Amino acid sequence: MRFVKLHGSGNDFVVFDNRQGEVYKFLGDLNIKLEDFVVKVCALHTGVGADGLILIENPDDPENDFKWQFFNSDGSVAGMCGNGSRCAVRFAYENGIADKKVKFETLVGVIEAEVLDEGKRVKVLLTEPHSFKNMHIRVKNKDIKGYYINTGVPHFVVIVDDLEEFDVVTYGREIRFHETFSPSGTNATFVKVNSEGIVNIRTYERGVENETLACGTGAAASAIVAYTQGLVRRKPIEVRTKGGDILRIDFDDDLKRVFLEGSVYKVFDGFLYKEALYY
Repeated sequence: MRFVKLHGSGNDFVVFDNRQGEVYKFLGDLNIKLEDFVVKVCALHTGVGADGLILIENPDDPENDFKWQFFNSDGSVAGMCGNGSRCAVRFAYENGIADKKVKFETLVGVIEAEVLDEGKRVKVLLTEPHSFKNMHIRVKNKDIKGYYINTGVPHFVVIVDDLEEFDVVTYGREIRFHETFSPSGTNATFVKVNSEGIVNIRTYERGVENETLACGTGAAASAIVAYTQGLVRRKPIEVRTKGGDILRIDFDDDLKRVFLEGSVYKVFDGFLYKEALYY
């Protein structure tokens, strides 16, 4: 079964065209659950390896170009993924599913996007942020000040003094599973603004359960926090990910419209063999 692997700033995804139900037929023949399929495909070493998996499907509303199903690498469903959405848009554009102006259906609503540079860059209008508030939580006997905001998925943003040496995995995991955010948990994004006004971030992602090289919704959350707290004063805001890429975040002052723009890389086309799912 054919797939394409793409990544946005190092955040990598396996994408399948499921408009004809090919994935469901494939799983039916093997008697494998969709959740188990996702885990096996996303597994390092024994699978393709990815932070998430995307199914491109026919839209419920013919006014839209497609519908997606998005899964984290642990098989859990996510309503939104900023970098994943950019990869899905490039896939749809290159396969004639959408033109340069794109609308697609997600669990959090219809997402609008624009294809730039023939798909090598994509600009996405994220869902309207909500639940923005300052918070203090106790983590490992320390009082952690942060900013909670939902940019399609929840993020707890923490400003740190030394981002490079910060223990993202340890503190990220503690925050992700903190009782304050139960039962669904939160992503944890750590931020340092440099002298040039670039927002540097590292993110521990819920569902991947580890630090990833990039997180689009985390970049948006961090840019909003940095701007509202006076750490940066100009928009659009440049956010540097752990993978080294720069994401561009722009938004209205009332936070009604938030845009995420960045490069999308096509890694390879491939064919998934059934025997990969038996390991």
